Amino acid sequence: MPRINLLPYREKQRLEEARRFQRILVGVAVVAVGLAFLLRLEVAGMVSSQNARNRYLKTQTGLLVQKIGMVNHLRQERERLVNRIRVIERLQANRPLMVHLMNQLVKTLPSGVFIEKVDETPAGVVVIHGVAQSPARVSTYMRRIARSTWFGRPRLSIVATYGASGVRRSRFVVSTKLINKAFVQKTSRNGGHGPGGREP
Repeated sequence: MPRINLLPYREKQRLEEARRFQRILVGVAVVAVGLAFLLRLEVAGMVSSQNARNRYLKTQTGLLVQKIGMVNHLRQERERLVNRIRVIERLQANRPLMVHLMNQLVKTLPSGVFIEKVDETPAGVVVIHGVAQSPARVSTYMRRIARSTWFGRPRLSIVATYGASGVRRSRFVVSTKLINKAFVQKTSRNGGHGPGGREP
């Protein structure tokens, strides 16, 4: 029986399979490179889009910070104007009281008493700094203030005697409030209302 040599056929088939495998590998490599390129493009697009969003947010944040600064400045300006208006209104309301204050300071001042300075606290307390020829004159001044229809009860906080060569002086500080006693008493009689017992 004749023998058939299959080695060349098998070798040819092996080579064909090797070439087919190589072609598959090349195809897979090409597909992988293509996918990697597409993925890189996608990631680059996403990064670019995110960077654009970040720039937009940064710009809008800067604009918002500027607007907040402007709002704070306007709020401070408004508060300053409101405070100025309140000061002006308080000065206008106190203008008649200041006239009465100066008038009563002159009327209640006895001889031998000299006023050096008059202050007014935010609570409306009038603080009178002065010098008298004697403590008795300070007492006289206190009684006159107490009898005034525009001053409240006086309070003597400081009395200091000084001087030499037989000439003595008394430095004093008196605190009181500027009120209209006649109006307060009339209001009390009318049950807390204005004249005639009716609300103004």
